[in-house]
Amino acid sequence: MKGWVAGAVTVALAAPLLAHTAQDVHEAERTRFGFGELRPGADGDPKSPRAANSDEAKVGAYTLPPLLASAADRTPAGWARRRSELMRLVEDNWVGRIPDSVHRFRIVWSKKQVGEDAQSTTEQWVGKVLAPGGRSGPTIDATLHLPIRNVQVPALVAYTYVWPGGRTPNFPGPPPPDPVAQAIDHGFAYVEYRPQMLQSDNGASMKDGVIGLARWPRAKTDWGALRAWAWGASRLREELARDPRILGTRISLVGHSRFGKGVLVAAAFDQAFADADVSSSGAGGAKLMRRDFGERWENLVASGEFHWFTPNAMFYAQQGHSVAELPIDAHSLIALRAPRPLFVSSGRADKGDSWVDPRGMWLAVEAAQPAWQIFGAATPSGDMPPPEDASQAGFPLAWYQHGEGHVPWPAFELFYAHEAKFSGR
Repeated sequence: MKGWVAGAVTVALAAPLLAHTAQDVHEAERTRFGFGELRPGADGDPKSPRAANSDEAKVGAYTLPPLLASAADRTPAGWARRRSELMRLVEDNWVGRIPDSVHRFRIVWSKKQVGEDAQSTTEQWVGKVLAPGGRSGPTIDATLHLPIRNVQVPALVAYTYVWPGGRTPNFPGPPPPDPVAQAIDHGFAYVEYRPQMLQSDNGASMKDGVIGLARWPRAKTDWGALRAWAWGASRLREELARDPRILGTRISLVGHSRFGKGVLVAAAFDQAFADADVSSSGAGGAKLMRRDFGERWENLVASGEFHWFTPNAMFYAQQGHSVAELPIDAHSLIALRAPRPLFVSSGRADKGDSWVDPRGMWLAVEAAQPAWQIFGAATPSGDMPPPEDASQAGFPLAWYQHGEGHVPWPAFELFYAHEAKFSGR
């Protein structure tokens, strides 16, 4: 059995290939890269001795790494240089680098119509990923709902969860609107993108997706699932833009919770997306990680979520080190999107979104504003608006906190308005 790193074949890396559980893969990566024991994460149970903090008075002091390193960064040309620096730091410490081998992958698309009604047609798009040497990989899987119109239409790519057993659970609270019907009413094509078909949302089977096709075991700063999902979203965007029915300059993204993290990563690294609704993304997404509220960095790099990130992210959770040593934070990730539009949204902490730290996301948005100001974009000022106050939703870098809990749909109408206002800029 053989493993390979940077093109070199070696038998020494064979052991991780035999792992069968997420815990096995996690431990194999931790020990292979020489990380010490990892601290446990916060617990969602308020009665636990490790309960996540939900008290603003207990957040504690922290200092963010600078977004702009010098006055020279405060011009468009200077920002381009600084953005490249931040991008590499975000890659090496957060989401990971895409291995060079991926640039040699091909995607073979198959498309077929699977439905039609008076308002739209429905098509299934499947892009088979092929590597050099005849190796066949996973698929970029999407369902396209296209309005029946005689003009090109914008498209909304929605990260869509594949539920076990194929059945969506019944969630409490008000029933959400039908997102497909809502998009069609707005004149959009609605694209259900299933990133788990490209890269599973489980560390145990990480090697079976596009990550494993590119390189397995992973190198220390290789990509995790968030970046792999983003790579697939970008390839889907490119294919949609080739379709004469789609307005290629207005292809946007929407994602919630873990998929909010994924959408933020996709929009940050691919500015060709017209806009993006980053909903309740929390830790590993738009939340400041130095801020001790809700989920912590230690949760992200434990066996349940480590596959979302680069292995090097474990460094900041090992004994003797901390997240305070991160050379970047969520404001750095958000700012990679500048000057393109971005819409960051959240639910109420007291209705179920405490874990994702709404205030921590707003503070990250606020700290990222200087990147947009470089290009003359207006940015809001003042304190965090109360829930359902849309006063900061009308800026290129937008913030909105709706009145429900951990759900995305209450912000959808405002996002459509944001896309209409800013997508052409």
